[in-house]
Amino acid sequence: MTDAFWIAVVVVLGATQALQVSLLGAMARGRGPSEAAFVSILGTLTGLTIALAIRGMQGSRPALPAPFDHPALSAGIALASGTLLIWSMRGLPWGFAITGLLAMPYLLAASFLAPRIGVGLFLAALITGQLGGGVILDHLGSFGGATRPIDAIRIVGIGMLLGGVVLVRGFR
Repeated sequence: MTDAFWIAVVVVLGATQALQVSLLGAMARGRGPSEAAFVSILGTLTGLTIALAIRGMQGSRPALPAPFDHPALSAGIALASGTLLIWSMRGLPWGFAITGLLAMPYLLAASFLAPRIGVGLFLAALITGQLGGGVILDHLGSFGGATRPIDAIRIVGIGMLLGGVVLVRGFR
């Protein structure tokens, strides 16, 4: 795959992180910032342990030390964290559970792509996506957040961020 493809993937990933931030803010208004982070982390733990359990059941054990390399333990952790997630979500819209799942692609991409395209390029593309997505979410006033319309200056700012990605990549 070319750098351009992976850069585009990371920019889109950054936009999903902007969505995660917006959802966390909305959840924090109802529960508090620490509680919103707790729910998000439970969602991430649940999602990752489900993925590890499925992978382990398909015959590819995780490269983790014992006992974490056993699919049954991953499944048990997924069940426990999923149960805690359900309990912690009581009284909240179920859509907020996605905040933790939105962290999974970031964590996986950071561990897979940053070594391949470089940490600087990964972060430049990620930040571009985060800020571009944030501008769109601000324009929409998503999830009860402050509304800030898209204007020419903000569009120029996003364009400059994209230019920064090109400069960080360099010309090879």
